[in-house]
Amino acid sequence: MLLQFLTRTVFIATLSVTYLGINGVFSNVLTLLSLTELGFGTAIGFKLYKPLAENDVPRTRLLMKFYKQAYIIVGVVIFIIGLLMIPTLPFLIKGYEELTLLKIDAVAVFLLYLLQSVSTYWFFAYRTAIVEAAQRKYVLDIIDYAISILTCIVQITILLVWHNFMLYIASVIFFNLFRNGTNAYFATKMFPNIFVRDENSISWTEVKEIVKDCMAIFVYKVNGVVLTASDNLVLSKFIGLTIVGLYSNYLIIFSSLKGLLKQIYMAVKPSMGNLYATDSIEKKYLMFEVMNLLTVAFYGIGMILISVTSNEFVRLWIGDEYTIPQPFPFLIGLELFVDGMKANLGQIRDVSGAFRQMWFRPILAVIINLIVSISLVKYCGIYGVIIGTIVADLSTNIAIDPIIIHRFSFSGEKQAVKYYRKNFLYMLVATGVCFADIYICIFIKTGFIFIDILFHFLICIISLPLLLYVLFGKTEEGKYIVLIVRQQINSRIISKL
Repeated sequence: MLLQFLTRTVFIATLSVTYLGINGVFSNVLTLLSLTELGFGTAIGFKLYKPLAENDVPRTRLLMKFYKQAYIIVGVVIFIIGLLMIPTLPFLIKGYEELTLLKIDAVAVFLLYLLQSVSTYWFFAYRTAIVEAAQRKYVLDIIDYAISILTCIVQITILLVWHNFMLYIASVIFFNLFRNGTNAYFATKMFPNIFVRDENSISWTEVKEIVKDCMAIFVYKVNGVVLTASDNLVLSKFIGLTIVGLYSNYLIIFSSLKGLLKQIYMAVKPSMGNLYATDSIEKKYLMFEVMNLLTVAFYGIGMILISVTSNEFVRLWIGDEYTIPQPFPFLIGLELFVDGMKANLGQIRDVSGAFRQMWFRPILAVIINLIVSISLVKYCGIYGVIIGTIVADLSTNIAIDPIIIHRFSFSGEKQAVKYYRKNFLYMLVATGVCFADIYICIFIKTGFIFIDILFHFLICIISLPLLLYVLFGKTEEGKYIVLIVRQQINSRIISKL
């Protein structure tokens, strides 16, 4: 994360804000193209839990063979659709003709971004799925960290020495291929019996079932990608690349926190998958509530940090002219918090296989997001676009998903009303603490921005957990979390002794 910020700092210092805008727009266009993955990764991951637990090598081998074939096709489809999108670039970018004056070849840049996207599907990329499902992703994470650090170093060198945007993008393609090859090597070492030639294939009946799951997951992916990627596209179309460039700086903060918090779910997802395959409804629901409270705590801290310190950080990082005033920081903080609540519900859906039960909801979210964003951007600018994303999530993901999840994942034995009451209270507490911290930190200033950020950071990470402990520490999920924390603290103290 620190190297990503350093890379962005060098990017801003060596290239113009227009390049920031292009980077934001084309990255989001390619994110939209990733929809053609159709959810094969999630569907196959769900299918792998049982054969891996039972050490069913032939079954695992067939699933991975199908996954390989699917990813090859996905990469080809993305490449073809990307080529067909080239004529639409002038429509997507306001002031497209000005890029020529800046000697920016938008088509060539887009082709590099397209190859960057395709490279994530080809060259053995599919092999990581089995490592993740087997709860050994930490091995690949170490590799990924090392390659990411190397990528940042190379990109910084390219920017400082050559100031070349094209070479900057091309380096990502190279390291994507290098990452795929390295991950594939370690996956083969871990599972030598899986990646061998096998003339058998899964039955056509099962292929159709997987495709049905994939189509349901695809609708969810449309929802997630459009809610994430459409912001830059709407801003680029109606306001211009400059505001996209400013927004992209905050997006790095947002994405870094989101990526960090996402590790919670990635770490427990395989274990949750096993839990839902073997344990009682009561145990499943307790763990759901535990994860729900943890989500409020961690994503609530994230919301408060962005709301309070993001402008201070951007001012210290690259200058006051790159900041966007309140309520923008609060809005993207609230977007992160709502995204966390959605992520917790999404994890239950994925590990319990509830793919087809809510297919209509993501479509509704996309429609609401586009209508609200496009309607408000004319009057509220960038604030309206963020509001559109939040409204779409609250009115669909947060409003509808709990009903279906309680009915399907918990066999209808638990009422969603309890979830709504509890989470409405959680949201009031989290946003209340956020407003209080914003107000408090206005008055707690030393005159040194770096020291101010440290003080405000400490206030943000302490205030919400303390209040949550006071208010909810005696609930079943609160007691469970407190017990685990105490056990961890005691075990570490004993190990020191």
